[in-house]
Amino acid sequence: MTNQPVYPTVDDAYHEGKNLMRRGEKQLGVTTPGGPEDIRFRSFFGGGALVIVHAWRMMEDHDLLPPVPLFVHFLWALLFMCLYPKNEAALCTLVGRRDPKTVRGKIWPMIYGLFELRFYVVSILHCLCCSFCKCC
Repeated sequence: MTNQPVYPTVDDAYHEGKNLMRRGEKQLGVTTPGGPEDIRFRSFFGGGALVIVHAWRMMEDHDLLPPVPLFVHFLWALLFMCLYPKNEAALCTLVGRRDPKTVRGKIWPMIYGLFELRFYVVSILHCLCCSFCKCC
């Protein structure tokens, strides 16, 4: 039995993101929080690699991923939500000149899964408690 890290790791996220940013041929730079790669990743996908990997794993744990999920499709969905291109052609170019129907078919199930994750992340009971007792 081997102790291999579960895919995706934070490094996997940086590498997949680098490929989507058309920087696949370049050496991965400094990935520490606030470093150049981290800032570039956050600006492209709307969050840090660690948070995005954690969201993926939570979706996986709660069975919110679509059938045959690929991490790159999750990054497509985050890219779409972060940059919100003005038209489909721009989006398809950003994700590697894919067919619009393919892109829509891959990103929307990921967005719905991320949306459904709210039931496991946001607690209305906690919010109500804190509004009354001012504990937070």
